[in-house]
Amino acid sequence: MDKVILGDNQFLGVNHRSLSKAVDESERFVEDKAIYTTLLDANDVGVKTFMFTTHNRFETVFEYVRKDRHFDDFHFIPCMPYAHKYADAVTELGVFEGIKKYLPGNFIVTGIKGAVSIVTNQYVEMMKLLVDSEMKLVEGLNVGAIFLQNIMTDMLLGLGMYEILGEYVLYVERKYKVIPGIITMNFVEATRVFSDVLGMRDVAVCSPVNKIGFRMNPSQRAVEEAIRVHKSPTVAMSVFASGAIPAEEGIKYVASLRGIDSVLFGASSRDHIERTYDLINRYIMQ
Repeated sequence: MDKVILGDNQFLGVNHRSLSKAVDESERFVEDKAIYTTLLDANDVGVKTFMFTTHNRFETVFEYVRKDRHFDDFHFIPCMPYAHKYADAVTELGVFEGIKKYLPGNFIVTGIKGAVSIVTNQYVEMMKLLVDSEMKLVEGLNVGAIFLQNIMTDMLLGLGMYEILGEYVLYVERKYKVIPGIITMNFVEATRVFSDVLGMRDVAVCSPVNKIGFRMNPSQRAVEEAIRVHKSPTVAMSVFASGAIPAEEGIKYVASLRGIDSVLFGASSRDHIERTYDLINRYIMQ
């Protein structure tokens, strides 16, 4: 994966510290074309990877991208599942119709294997179907990796359902032949399970890493030690703690850990992208 990765929070109106900033960014990107233009700016600056949730908001954006040769060397990293999408479908259509809307092959009507998997709790088969369904969003794009969202990763870790996490990694590697990754709010537990329990040390782990310990669980010191000990490919997110840390301070802290492979950041303007890219180049990519 690239050292510098653009995230999608600003496009979806997400800010973990400021509701007003989230609203402002949501209004800025109300038009799909605005997201597409920002991706063009990032590409032009030198940021060649976009990591995003599989939100249906990106369907039209990616239609623009598929027609633009400027993105021939650009990479996309889908993060799945987008849980709210399924929750909204179930609320609107009911359980069976909601599931059928997103799972391939008329899941409930003709997918006997899939239907049985629900009844008998064969979660691995369900996981494979969901991955395949989510990947439809990025058909024809250069996919560099696939990440499991933290809402799913941390639930499975908490329940001790490690086998499903392992099967997810194998499925992504074998079928899609890209880097498997996870997002987690507990870097220490995630790296322990994948390294020591599952014996999978090449799984990319994306988790908050920042100077003030914002969302670093179980503690900042424990995460720093895990980064040093567990040599899993590591993607640092929330490096600016949603704007609480000045950009240069944030990047210098991440660089000081000497165990970070990539930095994921959000930006809503070309100027912000350029400044962050230059800082990462200066402190991390040397």
